[in-house]
Amino acid sequence: MTKEEGSVAIKKGQLFSDLVKNDRDCIAAKFQGVLYDLSSESPGNGLFEKISIHSKDGMKILRHSAAHLTAQAVMHLYPKALLNAGPPTEDGFYYDIMMDPISSDDLVKIEEEMKKIASEDLKIERIIFSKDELLNKFAYNKFKIDKIRDNVPDHGSSSVYRQGDFIDFCTGPHVPSTGYLKHVKLLSLASTNYKGDESLEKMVRIYGTVQPTEKDLRSYLAMREEALKRDHRKVGQELDLFVFNSERAPGFPLYTPNGTVIRNELIAYMKELNTRNGWQEVTTPHIFRDTMWKQSGHYAKYKENMYTFSLADGTGYAVKPMNCPGHITIFEREPHSYRDLPVKYSEPGQVYRYEKSGEVGGLTRPRTFTIDDGHGFMMPEQLVDEIGSIIRMTIETFRLLGESRLEFELSVMDEDHLENYLISYECKKCGSKFEARKVVSSNSLQCPTCGSPDVEPDLSKWRQATESLRTALAKAGIKYEELKGEAAFYGPKIDVHASDAIGRMWQCSTIQVDFMLPVNFNLEYVNREGKKENVVMIHRAVFGSYERFIAILLENFAGKLPTWIAPVQVFIAPVSEKYNDYARSINDHLLKEGLRSVVNADSETLNKKLKMIREKRPSYILVIGEREADTSSLTVRNRKDKQQTVPMDVFVDKIKKEISDRSIEQYL
Repeated sequence: MTKEEGSVAIKKGQLFSDLVKNDRDCIAAKFQGVLYDLSSESPGNGLFEKISIHSKDGMKILRHSAAHLTAQAVMHLYPKALLNAGPPTEDGFYYDIMMDPISSDDLVKIEEEMKKIASEDLKIERIIFSKDELLNKFAYNKFKIDKIRDNVPDHGSSSVYRQGDFIDFCTGPHVPSTGYLKHVKLLSLASTNYKGDESLEKMVRIYGTVQPTEKDLRSYLAMREEALKRDHRKVGQELDLFVFNSERAPGFPLYTPNGTVIRNELIAYMKELNTRNGWQEVTTPHIFRDTMWKQSGHYAKYKENMYTFSLADGTGYAVKPMNCPGHITIFEREPHSYRDLPVKYSEPGQVYRYEKSGEVGGLTRPRTFTIDDGHGFMMPEQLVDEIGSIIRMTIETFRLLGESRLEFELSVMDEDHLENYLISYECKKCGSKFEARKVVSSNSLQCPTCGSPDVEPDLSKWRQATESLRTALAKAGIKYEELKGEAAFYGPKIDVHASDAIGRMWQCSTIQVDFMLPVNFNLEYVNREGKKENVVMIHRAVFGSYERFIAILLENFAGKLPTWIAPVQVFIAPVSEKYNDYARSINDHLLKEGLRSVVNADSETLNKKLKMIREKRPSYILVIGEREADTSSLTVRNRKDKQQTVPMDVFVDKIKKEISDRSIEQYL
């Protein structure tokens, strides 16, 4: 159903619920881009969109409501507990609670209480209180008090949600009643700290999931069980790809020879793709003076997540959390005219970011990772072509996963909240134009030339960049979701999510338009009129990070990687020691052909050799015995255990073609 088909006319003051009676599938309303509870009154005349429980917005609401249900059940069973927060996640929810440690057995009791509350079908009500009333109502809970003080302006008001005997400070929206939350499952426990700060109070984090129907829940749990089997940390250990040592390098992956093979193959692929698309490869250092990070704005915004240090003379340095300032430094080395543009630099750039210990997890959330980073410097009128080129690069790249479904999101500015973005302004008094580099409202700005507060925003750059992204997506024939207010503060962006073999979506590629850094670093070119003006930057990553993409590869293929990227492409197993010399000669030949081949010439039986190698998931197994030795042939067994005997040259030609094609299918 399209948005137009799901839209309903409504008048100001009318209840959304009056217009969706008997539509159990609808759990909320979206009016002028804002989500509302069905029990709310419409703030104006117009059309509203019915939000299905199965939609992206609907599932987010369902999950957040289930987090409240978890909190209510915990308070019934553990009345001395103090609630912190319970957000939805990509496929479920969690709630952080200060309480005595609990076990998996306690989870069973909490889940039983949740289902009991759900069966009572309690109405979920939104109630507005003033800030003073909220502070009084939650005076017993310091965590809620902090949130009220941080989020509700003085003399302002906000909402709580009540279901039965339970209330929670929240802006919503929520499902109409607890009866929508029957298909819920608590999954696991973790330990965390308030605000992720290890010096603050310890908390119990309860993870769970919820689905619209029992069938959906069973399907999700089956997928989750399959995902656990495919977990890249488990597969990586079996394939001997990487090491995490919590004592020597907590959160920092160390790649073994096998893991380095995968990493190098991906880097080689991206180098080839970049070259074909006009990106020049550069190399930048890992450490820069902190003055550069202050100029770029990273120091103020990311300092808590940066590794910083000072030398004996007091000079400050920081290990890079981003690659862009390094690429800017290379771009600055010489002047540029419009004839030179675009200038496009790429780098497999390793960056370092301090993540809290509770947030670090395998290759998907390490403290160091390598981005297939690219930064393009161009004129505004070149944006459409360059964005289109990156979209094509992205589509080509994700064919490496097979029939991967891609979902595109376009994040744009909210023009009703200009205080969230870097904006160009013009002074009405003296005509000066300038960019506001701080997140402030236009009312507090003053012209840097004459000091006048009479300044007017100029949104032309933003609108042109946003339209360039829309146009590039349209030219590529891509359907996308537009997210109002989700743009970065320096410009609009496209994010790409890719599906894997079991249907999970992974956030990977990004294309971001940036006005801020060209202003901060005064990056200019001489235009056709001989005047200087700022370039526009594009930040792009196609894989996202190599670490995350490796994790996706491992889980998508369950470790049975395509031959071109498999650490062991050929495993040779002689049936007895009599055939070891022939097996070794085959191995030597395959190595000279550039194939990753190993031979097991030990005295074990063939069955034991095959059993030992299975976990390493070689692409092909060559079984060598009397027939093969007598006929100078190879008996080839592929991953589906299909077996055939072929001459050496046929095998080499086929496997090399399979590798050069970067095929996900086997050619033998």
